[in-house]
Amino acid sequence: MALTAFRSEQDARRHPFAVLFVPTLDNYRAVFSSGLFGQAYLNSAFVALTGVAVAVSFAALAAFAFAHCRFRGQRALFVLFLLGMMIPIHVTLVPLNQLMGPHALGLKGTLWAVIGPYVGFALPISILILRGAFEGVPRELLEAARMDGCTAWGVFRLVGLPLVRPALATVVIFNLLTMWNEFAFALTLLGPKSPTLPLAITEFQSRGENATDLALTCAALAVSVVPLLLVYFLAQKHIIRGLTAGAVKQ
Repeated sequence: MALTAFRSEQDARRHPFAVLFVPTLDNYRAVFSSGLFGQAYLNSAFVALTGVAVAVSFAALAAFAFAHCRFRGQRALFVLFLLGMMIPIHVTLVPLNQLMGPHALGLKGTLWAVIGPYVGFALPISILILRGAFEGVPRELLEAARMDGCTAWGVFRLVGLPLVRPALATVVIFNLLTMWNEFAFALTLLGPKSPTLPLAITEFQSRGENATDLALTCAALAVSVVPLLLVYFLAQKHIIRGLTAGAVKQ
């Protein structure tokens, strides 16, 4: 993909596996000069970052409560969250399309129409992963923090979260990758004025006269992959720090 992005369209089709070729930046110029792609990039960043932030925040709070709090209906409520993992998400396209339409919430065509469903679909697996991580935190540490004067919020923020950073990094990466690449809901719920990257890339695919513009599509894909690579690189550091912070438990 990276090599094809620097080829001309004719060269990419005639000699797709050639190592020696004359590089060109025309494909990247076409990508960056496209107003549609730039807007789609910002839309995807907003949707993914907002969705991940909301989903991880709610999931962390719920997982901590399920792991270290005792309340009536706790087990039934946790099972109810897990049941969300058994529902194929694409069967909700039609009812969500009606719910977001002008006769209901009136959000169809805006970015908020996909952020809500993305957060809802991310919660079950996120809660499951983080609940297991919080259960691994020794209860003695939490009780010691309470004896030192920490409130419930202080115990969660100052003790619980630092010790489950590896799980948090995993949840962030998983959800960001899913929301960044999601196509079906974006195609159904977003209009042409609010495209995300997957929708914009399909526009590049259809610019050829008779077939996909291969070189241009590869350039668009290469640009869209960069944020995910940066997230993986940064999250790796957080995973190492999280493992170090939780390595010694007394």
